[in-house]
Amino acid sequence: MKKLLSLLVVAILLLVMAAPIAAQDDENPYRPNDLFEAVDALKAATEGQSPPGDAKFVLLTNAVAPFWTAAQTGASRASLEFNVPIMFQAPTAAEKLLQQLSMLETFVNDEFTAITFSAIDREAPHDIIKQAVDNGIHVLCTDSDATGSERAMYIGMSDYDAGRAAGEAALEIIGEGKIVGLVGYATAQNAQDRIAGVNDALEGTGLEMVEVLLDDIKPEVALSNAQTAMQTYPDLAGFITFYSYDGPAACQAVKQAGAEGEVKIVAFDAEPETITCMGDGAVQAMIGQRVYFYGYLSGWVMYAM
Repeated sequence: MKKLLSLLVVAILLLVMAAPIAAQDDENPYRPNDLFEAVDALKAATEGQSPPGDAKFVLLTNAVAPFWTAAQTGASRASLEFNVPIMFQAPTAAEKLLQQLSMLETFVNDEFTAITFSAIDREAPHDIIKQAVDNGIHVLCTDSDATGSERAMYIGMSDYDAGRAAGEAALEIIGEGKIVGLVGYATAQNAQDRIAGVNDALEGTGLEMVEVLLDDIKPEVALSNAQTAMQTYPDLAGFITFYSYDGPAACQAVKQAGAEGEVKIVAFDAEPETITCMGDGAVQAMIGQRVYFYGYLSGWVMYAM
């Protein structure tokens, strides 16, 4: 089983650049065959086995957001396939980090069999994760990691590489000038790594990310931040939006200013509104994730463990 789980590392680099696909007879290059094969391998490895009768799993997100809908669908499918409940939870309080840590402690105290969560802070949950592992609870991270902790595995894309890809797309699309980033959490590893990747891609070029504005996963704050950026930098060349709802926020601000195609946007996550904005010419590139597998693959890994 350890060998099987180590092979999953190859399958969980989930980065893909969204782009129009021309009609062709060849296999769709955007179909995640490796991820389906990883789940099939887990199914084969666990065939004829079953977890304890009182087994229960949980998938804890970093916020309530449309981004997580696909992950919830994937977790529900996995739960039905192996007949173990997977609770789907999200922090909703104003202080989401404190609530997420409290929820993790509750899951440990309630003796959940396995926990998968998206870490709002890469450092803060380490002690709780250790407590869980010491009590025989399996812990995974998805979407945003808690490196340096005792979690068993991270299931998600390489955020640093995704940031580099976003920076390279911005260089190709925008070329030079000033860009502003929009992001939810400063403490989350996915945000930190994506920003680092962008900055490294832009180093020594004529394109500079002059500021990254935080919104604490509040779409209304993201919109206000985008509007403020356009007022602060009259010569703004574009945005890189690091969280899923930030793309629509930047798109709305650009449209309000009548600057479609002039102030360009490289957006993370192919939310429906972001796709619409791309069709309208307000968004020029998207970095997509296999969010469905954040629930489906996580579920099967928890079951196998």
